[in-house]
Amino acid sequence: MLFLSFSLLLAAENGRINGTVRSVSTAEALPGTNILLKGTLMGAASDLGGEFRILNVPPGDYTLEVLNIGYQSIERQIHLRPDSVVTLDIRLEPKALRSPEIVVTGARRTMRKIDSPVTIVTISAEDLAFRNPATVEDILPYESGVQMLDGQVSMRGSSGYARGAGSRVVVLVDGFPAMSFDNGTIYWDAVPAQNIERIEILKGPGSALYGSSAMGGVINIITKTLNPGKQTNVSFGGGIYRKPTEELRVWSDRPMLMEEWRAAHSRSFGDLGVALAVGRHSSTGYHENGWYDRGIFNTEFDYAIGQNRLIRSRVYLILDKHGSFTEWKSPFQPFHTPPNTIDDEITTHKLQWSTQYSRICSPAQSRLMRLNVFDTRFDSDLYNNTTYSQSRTVNPEFQINLRPGRRHYISSGLDLKLHRVNADIWGNHKGLEAAAYFQDEVTLAGFLNVTLGARWDLNRVDDNACKYQLNPKIGTTLDITKHLVLRSSLGRAYRSPSMAEMFIDAGQYIFVVKPNPDLQPETSLAAEIGLYWQSRIFNLDMALFSSNYRDLIEPILDPLDQEIQFRNVTEARIQGFEVTADWYWQLISATGKISYTYIDPRDLTADDVLAYRHRHSLVISEQLALSRNMIVGLDYRYLSRMEKVQLYNENPLTGADQRVPVKLLSGFFQYSLDNSLTLNLSVENMLQYYYVVFERNMGPVRLLKLRVEYRF
Repeated sequence: MLFLSFSLLLAAENGRINGTVRSVSTAEALPGTNILLKGTLMGAASDLGGEFRILNVPPGDYTLEVLNIGYQSIERQIHLRPDSVVTLDIRLEPKALRSPEIVVTGARRTMRKIDSPVTIVTISAEDLAFRNPATVEDILPYESGVQMLDGQVSMRGSSGYARGAGSRVVVLVDGFPAMSFDNGTIYWDAVPAQNIERIEILKGPGSALYGSSAMGGVINIITKTLNPGKQTNVSFGGGIYRKPTEELRVWSDRPMLMEEWRAAHSRSFGDLGVALAVGRHSSTGYHENGWYDRGIFNTEFDYAIGQNRLIRSRVYLILDKHGSFTEWKSPFQPFHTPPNTIDDEITTHKLQWSTQYSRICSPAQSRLMRLNVFDTRFDSDLYNNTTYSQSRTVNPEFQINLRPGRRHYISSGLDLKLHRVNADIWGNHKGLEAAAYFQDEVTLAGFLNVTLGARWDLNRVDDNACKYQLNPKIGTTLDITKHLVLRSSLGRAYRSPSMAEMFIDAGQYIFVVKPNPDLQPETSLAAEIGLYWQSRIFNLDMALFSSNYRDLIEPILDPLDQEIQFRNVTEARIQGFEVTADWYWQLISATGKISYTYIDPRDLTADDVLAYRHRHSLVISEQLALSRNMIVGLDYRYLSRMEKVQLYNENPLTGADQRVPVKLLSGFFQYSLDNSLTLNLSVENMLQYYYVVFERNMGPVRLLKLRVEYRF
């Protein structure tokens, strides 16, 4: 009772910081602005009206830092008396140089991107709205070094192609895994693009914080928070694919179309915020049997409990039915599927329920509790062979963040995952993953930041023996000048094999795959050194990286029975460098970016290159503001020719199965009216460039898309 009275007394003495953030030039509200109390764990983000609140702040002197991309960051000195309220009217000036971006993926806490010892890039909500992707996977290739192969993501060459069995990049939604346990499939349609605030991409191993599947990197999809008041969004869109020029390649007499619609409404009832959304996406596809029909429903509840405590709960439900395309009918009909696979189809159901309770106990301590339930099921009818799999993961997690000193941060937590799989394609199994992680960040001498961390993981499948992994890491950032930072990192990572890789026993068309229950986890040791420099109109980010893999899991064709089996057969090394530059030309209101990645993917066991990797990748983007309401842009993407594949090699005599570089030019146009109406027009693969994504699978043809969104 005495403790409770003392706690209430302290709460009564604490104060509050309120304010509004606006643009100096236009007086418009600036939503999404980050407001931080430097040297503490406390802060806020402005809502649609530019307003923010930081509650339960102990009396004292503080430095308030205000950050917004495209605006001059500012600092304010705040003196807060006991039980008082400070109200601020903050005006930010536009500027050419972007402010340091705020990220959470690198340390499981809010930090400036420039302070991260590993490479982190972000895709903003504005970038998503401008490029108008159907799903998240459509925008990821606009980042150099990120490659998509039939829904599988590879970062800096970390992954090849295994047709959806396992992933070396972990995908999160607000920190919750969005991957199935049975085959490690990433469900990119789990979050509508309109719900996304930003996407954070950590290039490099993340197992020290995120465990298995983070060998190659981490993609964290951060969703938008609910704003006070009410808002309704309605959007409609459609597109048409350009038919191939050669008549023999045309697989349908009807137009090849895609369409989408979405309706969403959010409102607040005091401290409770509620949002509902429903939508549908469908398409004929650009090749035969490439159709899909997808329905999406999501709801969200945000509830503020008193001061500095928040409960966020989300539900996503996706119902999807789509065709399946394994390989082309012939080189002369590359957009046709063989006659005996024309009726192949897959039906999937995905349900994710996630709840998070966060509490800022004091400027030096915050706590986080999460619960994630992820259900997936697919039923496939492929080549007259029906299969199914149902997977469920229950994932509770607890995390605590501490600030022992002004520039000293500690993050630690416990993570538990309980899995269950019922399937005819790889049997019935259960799994257990338990982990404890710890990370300590401290600033020495005011300019050297050192990060030490480790994660201990326990993995068990069925009643087999437990397997243990310890993945440590160390990272540093050295502030050479205010605008020049040198970073370095060294860390160990691992990935446990998926149920599909261990127990699959199935055949599809030409592929017959047999199980290998003796598969062992694959591991890697990765290092990176990088340099980040920013000036008034120019930013430059450079990195050298190297990863050494042991017991790499790859699909191997058994010469004895001509069946494919996943095996620990490869020791590999992938090293290279990456250079990214972005600029702003204020005279003509133009922004641009160029990013180049080079990798040397070596199979040390076979003394050969690794399959399904592009040695060179280049992305060039340019955007021009024609007026306050109109923006146009061009993107060019280049991927060098794949040097090695596994199934069908090129025939130098006949030219069969020829592989070519990928050269894609896309154009975009956006018109906005009074923040209520937005029109997007895009043309992807403008030059109708023909190429293969992997063996006997053609890449998308030209796609013209139009989308209109109305907000009220």
